[in-house]
Order: sequence, then structure tokens, then C-alpha cells
Amino acid sequence: MRLVFVLACLSVHLAFAQDVADAGSAPLPEVTVPAEVSPAIAPPPATTPAPTTEPGVTAAVHGSLRLVGTGVSAFPLDADGTPLSPTPIETRVRLTPELLWRKFRLLGEFDVVTGSVFGTPGPSLVASRVPFPSLKPAELRQLFLEYRWGWGGARLGLQTNHFGLGMLANAGAKDSEPGDFGHQHFGSLALRALVLARPFMDWGGGWVAVEPVAAFDLVVRDSTVDLLEGDRALQGILGVRLNVDEKNQLGLFAIYRSSRPLNSDTMERSTDVLVIDASAQWNFFERLDLGAEVAAITGTTTQTRTPEHPLIQVRQLGAVAKAAYKVGRFGFLLDWGLASGDADPYDNQLTNFRFDRDYKVGLILFDQVLGWQSARSAWRASDPALVGFPPEGVSLLPTGGAVTGAWYLFPRARVRLGGLVDVYGGPLFAFATAPLTDPFNTRVLAGGVPVNALNGNGSGLLGTELDVGAAIKHRFDFGLTLSAIAEGGLLLPGAALSQASGRPMGNVWLGRLRLQAMY
Repeated sequence: MRLVFVLACLSVHLAFAQDVADAGSAPLPEVTVPAEVSPAIAPPPATTPAPTTEPGVTAAVHGSLRLVGTGVSAFPLDADGTPLSPTPIETRVRLTPELLWRKFRLLGEFDVVTGSVFGTPGPSLVASRVPFPSLKPAELRQLFLEYRWGWGGARLGLQTNHFGLGMLANAGAKDSEPGDFGHQHFGSLALRALVLARPFMDWGGGWVAVEPVAAFDLVVRDSTVDLLEGDRALQGILGVRLNVDEKNQLGLFAIYRSSRPLNSDTMERSTDVLVIDASAQWNFFERLDLGAEVAAITGTTTQTRTPEHPLIQVRQLGAVAKAAYKVGRFGFLLDWGLASGDADPYDNQLTNFRFDRDYKVGLILFDQVLGWQSARSAWRASDPALVGFPPEGVSLLPTGGAVTGAWYLFPRARVRLGGLVDVYGGPLFAFATAPLTDPFNTRVLAGGVPVNALNGNGSGLLGTELDVGAAIKHRFDFGLTLSAIAEGGLLLPGAALSQASGRPMGNVWLGRLRLQAMY
């Protein structure tokens, strides 16, 4: 639980930094950058060209439709062997209207009929913060006003958060391209005021791309905070980025975040942390893309306090690296990631790091098995019939499908067939950086000895996952793009997912079809 909370803080910080950088980069004439920039996930600009001083109003509307069907074979959620076989059918219609006038831009982004229509368990089986969001008739993602001048820009309003590779804060705005797996559901949102500039443009050379950034946020939603559910998180950021273009960037940011419940003057559920994040992405010879992000969090929290330890020290570390090499019709990709774990969840330190839940790694292990098992763990740990009064911070236990307390290696290959179809795949190897610990099983069933959700040893190999996919995409001359992606995977669980008998849980299959139209 401590792990979850700290991860949330880090995620918010990173999100904040990226949006700050995004807002100011686009208006600069020497280096044109999309509204949202991410080294590993670089979506096309969601906006028209930068405003000019010419009179008149320019309007544009972009939209997309996404349909996704997923089927997962049954796997156990808890030590009782409670089975789950999620089969969500998801829909999403996204509209992005925009108005441009002189140096001003007004942008909105709305999702309608978004989330799982059916096929996911209800609140009688798992807690909230599950891997698939429930169906919503409508959701406002962005509504902000931007002003640009020759060497900078400012934004004010509701904005998505995205920073670096999206490890800590992810806008949830870009689904995976062929070679990567999974699709995004959520997105980090904040009410933000930011200023970004390029004060050294007159110096020429590399100085043109130097961007100092400053911003302030009221977090609306991220992996651990939801303003509509009574959470209040404020954060500020200072940083600098070398922003050459969307494939060549370096960034260093410092973010301070303070979180309290709404209308509360006590130390209940309080968190104060400082995040230092560094990210880089660079393209070499138009063939090799390299990217990395490292984040460290330090501070204090009472989210997971105990009578013995009323104030918890936060010490967390997360890192990812990505490489992609292209030669002819072939591509080779390699991902590595590390999220620090927490060997003792009941001491006075919280060291378990969590990625943003929209940063996808594989198809099954993190996004399905650990996501749903952690949601079940939180439900059991907060059920009054089982534990009486739930422990503090239990609502933050579900991972939502995020990588946490693990390190992984994910090599893959991709080939283009017939100039239209991409086929790709590879094995994911994942290991626990600290034993998986289920709070209910550990306290109630094992007498304090750390055990996983299945009441077994949570150490060692999490599993080996074999993932494959095929994608086809076509763009018409009038601007419509249609795509279809079929993905499948097989998880071979390791010792960290063992049952009380010592044997790992059974294999898990997944199949998914995603259809999408964009204009």
C-alpha cells in the first residue's frame, strides 16, 4: 500500500513536467513540436499549425473511434482459488475541437461512450482502480486556453499530463504501435497553469532548443488521486528541456507534491514528496532510436501509517530504457525496466515504486493477473466481515495494471509483410524486486509472514510471457485512417506467483482485437 501511494506521487510529478514542456514547445518557430511529445509514444499533432498574427478565426475538429474486445483464460484471484476470466468489450469515441485566433488557441478533448460495456467483475468481487475502466457516457479530458509569443507560451485550464517516456505520468492519448503491446484506458489530468520559453533563441545553435519550464497543478486524476473522490493534490514544477524535435530531447525536472483529503486540516492521508526526473530520447542515423527515463522520489507520507510508525519515509526509484533498430522490412526492439520493491511493507519506509498504469509492458502479467489480483487483495483487506476495520491506505493497493516492484527484459522483433501488414512478437521476462505481499493473507492467514495473493512465496521469477501481434493500417487521401490489430499472449507463471503448495499458478492465455478509425 505504501508502494502504491508513493508511486502515485511520482506519477503526478512527471505528468506535470511533460505538460509544462509540451505547452511551450509548439509555438517556437525554429523547432516545431506537437502538442504532446513523448519519446517512446510520439502521437501526431492533435492541433492545427501554430497561431499567427493574421485576423480571423480558424476552427478544426479531430476525432477517433475505438472498439476493443479482449478474452482472458481463467486464473485465480486469491488463496481460495476464486476464478476470474475477464472478457471486456470496450468502446471509445474521442472528439478534439480547436479554435485558433491570432496568438490564442482554445482546445477541448472529450470522450463519449468510453469504457467497458460488459465483461468485467463488479464491486462484490474486486475493489476500484481496476485495469479496465467502467463505462462512462461522457468525460472531459482537456479544455485549456493557450497564448503564444515568439519565444514562449503559456497555458491555463484542464490538461493531460505526460512526461518523458510516460513511465510516471501518461496522457493515455496514444495506443501502442506495431512492436509494442496493449492499449491505454485512463490518462492523467490536471488543472494547470504553466509557462514555457526559449530565452536563448538569439544565441543560435543548440541554445535555440533550450526550454526552461515552470508550472502549478491541481491534480484531477492520476493513478492514485481522484479529485472527484475527495483527494486534493497540489504540485509545482521547475525544469529545463533540450527540445530539438519529437525524436531528440533531453529533460531534467524537479517536482514537489503535497496531497491531503479535501476539507481536512489533520495529517490524515497526507503526502509530501520531492521528485527528480531525468529523461532522454535520441535518433541516430534514422535507424536507431534510444530512450530512457529515471525518477527518484523522497519525502514522507501517512497514507500507509501504522500505530508503530505514524510517519512513513518515502524512498523510491524507477527507470526504463527502450531501443529500436530498423533495417529494411525488419525491426528489432528491446525494453528494460525497473521499479523498486518493498521487502518489508510494515516498517517505516515506503520503497515500492509504481509506473503509470497507461505505460504498458506486455499483455497479461502486469495488465491482467497482477492488476486483478491486487484489486481482489484490496477488496479482501477492506471487507468488514473479514478484517473488521480496514488498514489505512488500502484503497491504493490495486495497481490498475501498472508495473510495480519488478524488473523486466522484453526483446522483440517486427517484420513488414506486403507493405501493409506488420507482424511482431517476443518474450517478456519479469522478476520481483521484492516479495509480492498480500496484506490480508500476510496478516490473517500467515501470521505476519509475507505471502502473495495466492498465499504462496512471492519471491523470484514473476513469469515468462510470450506475446505476438499483427497490425494493418491504411490512410486515405481525405484524412481517414483505419487500423486493425490482433494480439495474443501466453503467460507461464514463475515462483513469485506460487500457491500455498509451492506450485506456480496455471498458465494464462489472452486474445485481443482492436479496431480503430481516426480523422
